[in-house]
Amino acid sequence: MTVVGIIAEFNPFHNGHLYLLQQIKKKFPQATIVVVMSGNFLERGEPACIDKWIRTKQAMLAGVDLVVELPVAYCIQPADRFAWGAIKILNELKIDYLCFGAEHAQFDFSQMAQKVAGIHGNFQKFNESYAAAYQRVVTEKVGHPVDQPNDLLGLAYAKACQQLAAKIQLVPIQRVAAAYHDQDLNPRQKIASATAIRKAWQQADQQVSNYLPPGSWRIIEEQKPLTWDDFWPWLRYRIFSSTPLQLKTVYDVAEGLEYRLQQQLLGLPMTASFDDWIKAVKTKRYTYTHLSRVAVSILLQLKQTEVERQFKQPYLRPLGFNARGQQVLHQLKKQTTWPVIVKVGQEEVKKIIEVDYRAGKVYELASHRPQDLKRSPMIIN
Repeated sequence: MTVVGIIAEFNPFHNGHLYLLQQIKKKFPQATIVVVMSGNFLERGEPACIDKWIRTKQAMLAGVDLVVELPVAYCIQPADRFAWGAIKILNELKIDYLCFGAEHAQFDFSQMAQKVAGIHGNFQKFNESYAAAYQRVVTEKVGHPVDQPNDLLGLAYAKACQQLAAKIQLVPIQRVAAAYHDQDLNPRQKIASATAIRKAWQQADQQVSNYLPPGSWRIIEEQKPLTWDDFWPWLRYRIFSSTPLQLKTVYDVAEGLEYRLQQQLLGLPMTASFDDWIKAVKTKRYTYTHLSRVAVSILLQLKQTEVERQFKQPYLRPLGFNARGQQVLHQLKKQTTWPVIVKVGQEEVKKIIEVDYRAGKVYELASHRPQDLKRSPMIIN
């Protein structure tokens, strides 16, 4: 059985994702498709617009055979650590190929990963973000810029495969029609960025349905997409009610950032939004994405020890599968020493998925939909 892996957020599942699946099925007609998908909080430091169960259903209706959750401790990380966590899970699932969209599918990502493997240093220039410094050094090593979002993720996947000695063959697939950060829908095409789709959906633009497969849109057309604004009251309370010392115990809060987070909030009017606060906190040293990840950590009260435990004690959490996906799970259970969480009870909450359970409960504050306790994987045949 050939198994193809995808690392995704599906926020939400749209025609660009469908195109990726179609290209995979052309290349590997008989393959089983396994997706490692971010849960309810995402890599760029934001809540998912719809919950992980709805996104799982969207993906499976479009042809995915198995969806496994990427734990939140892996999700809210810079590209390298995000990729490492996802590849570690896919390697345990014994996939043969990793397919991913790329702005430059002609790049040899594995070769580039070898060239940049020796990059070290903390890049702590006060007039330059870590991301900018890292991209500058990569350009020097590779000989050309690698600065597009999906290309950078492709490089991160290749580096993770090498670090984990994973025998996974990378298959980049050329992105078409829309750039990752495009803000607006193009009426002349049917593929748009997830950013543009979410923006149009929030504005109740009726054209948004043209950019999602019909089955995906029917599932969500009556819903309101969630944003940081929906979680801002709870985040603001966390920041207001914490001392700087308490904020410093939160994962990724360091180097005096705890003072700036609170001081900038105290200087804003009570009508200020999440975006107002982020812009006030922003400096050349910290990107908006970094600060947004920190905001998730504060909202979830995520601690350094909890993140370290996740990286040392991985587990597998299937969110949905069909008959072909079930075969992968059946084979997996014969080989893995990792816990496979099929149903969440009190024991799992206390010992294994405490952080993800907490993330689910926080997400429920805005979604009003139960996320974890007693939930079993979705079965679609």
